[in-house]
Amino acid sequence: MLELKRKAIIISSVVALLLFSTVACVRQRTGKAGKNAGKTKVTASVNQSADSLVTAQNNSRTDTSGTGKALLSSSRMPGDSVRADSLSADSTRADSLSNPDDLQSVVQYVSQDSTITDAVLKQVHLYGNAEVTYGTINLKANYIRLNWITNEVYAVGTYDSTAKKIVGDPIFQDGTEMYNTKEIRYNFKSKKALIQGIVTQEGDGNIRGEKVKKDDEGNFYIRHSIYTTCNLTHPHYYINAPKIKMVNKKQVISGPFNLVISDVPLPIALPFGFFPFPKKKETGTSGIIVPTYGEEPNGRGFYLREGGYYFAISEFVNLTLLGQIYSTGSWGLGLSSVYTKRYQYSGNIALRFNRNKSSDEIDRLLGRGITNDFSIVWSHTPRPRGNSTFSANVNVTSNSYNQFQEFDTQRYISNVASSSVQYNRTFGQYMRAAASLRVNQNFGQYSQVTNRREGGKTNISSDFSFGVNQIAPFALRGGQGRWYESFRLGLDFNGNYTLTNSLASIDTSYSTLGFVLTNKVNSSRINTAKTVAFNLNNLPAMLRDAQFTGRYSLPISLPNFKVLRFVNVTPSIGLSGEVFTKQYRYTKVGQDSIRIDTLKQAGTEYTYNFATSLNTRFYGTFFIGGRRLEAIRHTVIPLISFTYTPDFTGDAFGFYERINVTDRSGNNRELSLSKFRGVGSGIGNGRASSVISFSLNNSFEMKLKSKSDTAAAQFEKVSLLDNLSIGGSYNLLADSLNLTNITVNANARIGRNLNLNFNMNLDPYAYEPNPRAIGNQIGTKVNKYAITQGQGLANLQNLGFTLGTSFSPKSSSNNKPKPTTPGQPDNSPTEAQKEFIAQNPDLYVDFNIPWNVSLNYNFGLSKAGLSNAMLIQAIQATGDLSLTKNFKVSVSTGFDFTAFSPTITTLSLYRDLHCWDMSFTWTPFAGSSARVSNYSFTLKVKSAILQDLKVTRRRSFYDRSAY
Repeated sequence: MLELKRKAIIISSVVALLLFSTVACVRQRTGKAGKNAGKTKVTASVNQSADSLVTAQNNSRTDTSGTGKALLSSSRMPGDSVRADSLSADSTRADSLSNPDDLQSVVQYVSQDSTITDAVLKQVHLYGNAEVTYGTINLKANYIRLNWITNEVYAVGTYDSTAKKIVGDPIFQDGTEMYNTKEIRYNFKSKKALIQGIVTQEGDGNIRGEKVKKDDEGNFYIRHSIYTTCNLTHPHYYINAPKIKMVNKKQVISGPFNLVISDVPLPIALPFGFFPFPKKKETGTSGIIVPTYGEEPNGRGFYLREGGYYFAISEFVNLTLLGQIYSTGSWGLGLSSVYTKRYQYSGNIALRFNRNKSSDEIDRLLGRGITNDFSIVWSHTPRPRGNSTFSANVNVTSNSYNQFQEFDTQRYISNVASSSVQYNRTFGQYMRAAASLRVNQNFGQYSQVTNRREGGKTNISSDFSFGVNQIAPFALRGGQGRWYESFRLGLDFNGNYTLTNSLASIDTSYSTLGFVLTNKVNSSRINTAKTVAFNLNNLPAMLRDAQFTGRYSLPISLPNFKVLRFVNVTPSIGLSGEVFTKQYRYTKVGQDSIRIDTLKQAGTEYTYNFATSLNTRFYGTFFIGGRRLEAIRHTVIPLISFTYTPDFTGDAFGFYERINVTDRSGNNRELSLSKFRGVGSGIGNGRASSVISFSLNNSFEMKLKSKSDTAAAQFEKVSLLDNLSIGGSYNLLADSLNLTNITVNANARIGRNLNLNFNMNLDPYAYEPNPRAIGNQIGTKVNKYAITQGQGLANLQNLGFTLGTSFSPKSSSNNKPKPTTPGQPDNSPTEAQKEFIAQNPDLYVDFNIPWNVSLNYNFGLSKAGLSNAMLIQAIQATGDLSLTKNFKVSVSTGFDFTAFSPTITTLSLYRDLHCWDMSFTWTPFAGSSARVSNYSFTLKVKSAILQDLKVTRRRSFYDRSAY
């Protein structure tokens, strides 16, 4: 009996304990509710496993979640004592309880207000700044409900009675993708979602819709949607479409849509739309580039221009293929690419070709007026790294390409172009090497007859160099301060090969050569430089004129010392030489007749010289003692140098060939003719020279008392004249014209904003008129000083000065860094964007500068000998003004006093319309009859995705009738 009572008590205790546990699990609260909520956070995690109770409910097909759907899977309650991680140690039990429909990751959730777990319905209710994380999926909202039976999560915002609005709207994030919604229901297993009121950012654009369905492949089906690149809550414009499909974060496909601007729907609609998203690590998405269409007045007729295909090859390189075609038969092709390699280099290349046909019917019938234009542009910028660098800046075009193919005004009027490709490398501390290829172009002058630029010159040169930096051989280990330890020695070697279509002039006159040349000479090149077309037909003639030259030098620095305590004496020795690939042989065929033959033999020629220079510095001060002006100081730096070069025409050197001729007066003369340099080119004859060079540099500055009362004893220095220099040289061993021209240069800053640059060239010798010359003649320089012939102290050869100033505000509040708003994207430019802006400054407008004005006055006078002076005089003004923080006006104009007409004048307006750009450029005066006034108006969306959404109106000088 006692045993039965004991068993009854034990059974009753177990039953009571089970009832108590069941009641506790039915309703469990954590945290506090009401006004005291938010002080603590409660976090839990659940990993799905099998549950027999829920399995029974699934078999009965009852809906306990209130969703109206049959239960498809089961989940273990958080309080279940059997967990998946505890079963993993027993393989038998794990296999028997595993379910292929189980969730694969731990679901973590947290709430700030309260968490309510419903063990019967298998639901968890999260209140107040709730957050749920499952793998890469993160959901935040003010209210979240988890349903472990259906594997669903439901989130919505709650009504704030104080603010009288819905707060805590759901924010759904899947990896890097984020979606702002009003209500969302998401299934962890099927990865499908039903969303109300979505806002998501994709690339430069964002999509908004009322009802959204998401499938398991990541596609979104959106109803009553809009697509825009304006990031405002109320966008300036958007594309309105009843249905939009966003295909797996790659593109947007729209049904019928129309454009809405400032809430005004445009009546024009399109049946469908396609908007690709640029990938994160690519330069864009491959696709078709729609061409522009129009008509060029009096030119090539109707056209389709700048259409083609864009290839987004990879994140490091892209490719754009463009074409154009005209109704008159003209056509063009273009290929461009932008490439980059992180931390090493970046660049871009563009190749263009145009075949132009004249619009004149007579020219077309006769097969004339067909021209070809090309352009090669390549820019390669390395990042400083290691001991070698390779850079390229190539801009090679045909003479008329800019004239007929370019829209930009500055490129149209440009008459020169230069290109260079360089490679540099250092070897250790002392050795260096470099190689370069350079192309310099001058497009020639405009011809009124052909309406084209003619006489263009092109020089192609290839250079390489190798050198050893100067070292002190007697002080390699630091030295002890002895005088001979300052002795330094170096080595420089460089080579050059130049090919040009400007063939040098040949002076075959008897007075210049001293003999009669029997070789047959192209008469078109006598005393005149001949310019030929740069093509394959003229290549042999250009190659005959081309010459490879290698130069080497050994710079030697000797110890310097002082004389009379104030005079610095610097001696030096120079050794240099040249290497040639061909030589000349001279054969006497008469008393004063010589034949010249060219030999393909390499040879070298060297020279050395001795030089010393003396310089000092002294001052002169004029004390004034005015109210503010205390004194004016004059600084004088005289410099005298002497250079002696021995005679290298002797037979011992073998650089020159001696030939005796009898001149026309019957006198015997001995000529020294260079074996390497030829004749008639104006190069020195290798004879000894003893040159004295002199220069005198002056500067003026004044000493002013400070305006500040607290610094009455302090002074400030103001420069009056930065530099005024006079220089020239005199050859003691020359047989005539010993004194060179005298040069005068000066530069000064007048006040704080006015800059002055001055230069002048004076010829000390007299000129005599040539009786055989007619009209404006230069005359002949004679070995007599101008002052002795009544021609003044010297003949003015050229004179020029430039006076310029600029004005801008000292400081601006816009220059201060702008504070960033939390949750808003940072609009500050990246390093890559800064580099692109630096390379293309014309494509961007800086609204941070309120205003800027620049004025320049240029004066130039040139007068060769007795000829009439040629005068150039013009004033140029440029300026811009920011009317508002987003509206800027820019003006560039000038006046040519010689032609008494305005220079090219351009007026530009820029307006930043937040998500739109507006620009207007007008050239009311083109500056020459070769152009006509033009204007261009463009209103376009900033985003590259919708770059074709623009309005353009242009009247251009781009084309002219009859090439």
